[in-house]
Amino acid sequence: MTSSSKRKGSAAEVAVVKWLSSRGIRAGRIRAGWTDDKGDIAALDGVVIEVKNRKTHDWKAYFEQLGRQMEASQAFSGVILCKRPGYTNPEDWLAVMPAAVWLDTIQLITESQEEREEWPSS
Repeated sequence: MTSSSKRKGSAAEVAVVKWLSSRGIRAGRIRAGWTDDKGDIAALDGVVIEVKNRKTHDWKAYFEQLGRQMEASQAFSGVILCKRPGYTNPEDWLAVMPAAVWLDTIQLITESQEEREEWPSS
């Protein structure tokens, strides 16, 4: 029998997979228990997705975990999706990341957009 917290966590992960899939993003849960933890959801190359469904949050531990996961998966970005009490749709949850990761992600997006703008038009 699994614990209540594991059931809650699994249910939240399933909800995120369904939500991402409904938005056209191919996603699946990552099996728990790997030595080199790479997050909870596999969806976007280079992005770690960690899901939290808790009443209280330990942000320091979450960010340390996210950093290890990003390193293990050689990801350029990572996000913690936190279920908000009273909200069942992941669309209404919080997406949290360290500011440095956010800025790196924004810079990559900006560079990509600038490269596309430099391409010759057909």
